[in-house]
Amino acid sequence: MKNKLIADAGSSKIDWVVLSDSGEVMDRTTSIGVNALMSDAPHLAGAFGKVADKLGISETLNEIHYYGAGCATPQICHKVSKALADIWPAGSISVSSDLLGAARANFGQNRGIICILGTGSNSGLYDGHDISHNIPSLGFILGDEGSGAALGKRLVGDAFKGHLPKSIRDQFMNTYELGVADILDYTYRRPAANRFLASLVPFLRERLWNPYIYSLVLEEFSAFFRRNVAMYTGARTLPLAFTGSIAYHFADILREAADRQGFKITKISSSPIEGLIQFHA
Repeated sequence: MKNKLIADAGSSKIDWVVLSDSGEVMDRTTSIGVNALMSDAPHLAGAFGKVADKLGISETLNEIHYYGAGCATPQICHKVSKALADIWPAGSISVSSDLLGAARANFGQNRGIICILGTGSNSGLYDGHDISHNIPSLGFILGDEGSGAALGKRLVGDAFKGHLPKSIRDQFMNTYELGVADILDYTYRRPAANRFLASLVPFLRERLWNPYIYSLVLEEFSAFFRRNVAMYTGARTLPLAFTGSIAYHFADILREAADRQGFKITKISSSPIEGLIQFHA
């Protein structure tokens, strides 16, 4: 029996699924996330090796379809492909962006605009086969509007610059017990600063009842539509789908931000993996 391995790799987690040649799910697992742009070959090898130990399928793989955060250039995709091949000597290995994976999961072979709101954010115009136009995300320092990292960055900035309401600011300080030095260390010195910032999002989610917090989230989503979605031809007429943990858990505010700018969201899902199973089965 020859199996397929499908991976949907975000910066925070990777969903792995093994499909039989008849399309049946044989095994699945979740591992810690990887951003290919910020990962070297040894880091990728270590991350993939741990998954191989869980799945135990090295001798039966025929195809690998890997959709990953940070897989933005042929050079990066080649680096990931080589790391996969070193672990799983499959007959065919395909490495693409997580954006293409999300588009295939949501639209199949139909046109639409696909958006990811998770630890990071991204968007693209999908022509039914490939991403034909992409407004670059630019990462959490220069872009990633509406993402977990962007929301966390805004929360930290407002907390330490005194913009949060005092009661909310006090709760933030008591919850995380972080000083300025800690924040600078986590953000500028330690690895995976984007994951650290995104880890603060539950604080916002639990306080959406507060007008300031609600407005903070709404403004971030509005910026995502204004700076990304609005730039695509047909943005207000094509199907518009969102995937990712932030899109899923803040769906109501996301729809409000869309409605205010004349966009209609057709679908919101927490992860593309179920759609990718159907696509590759």
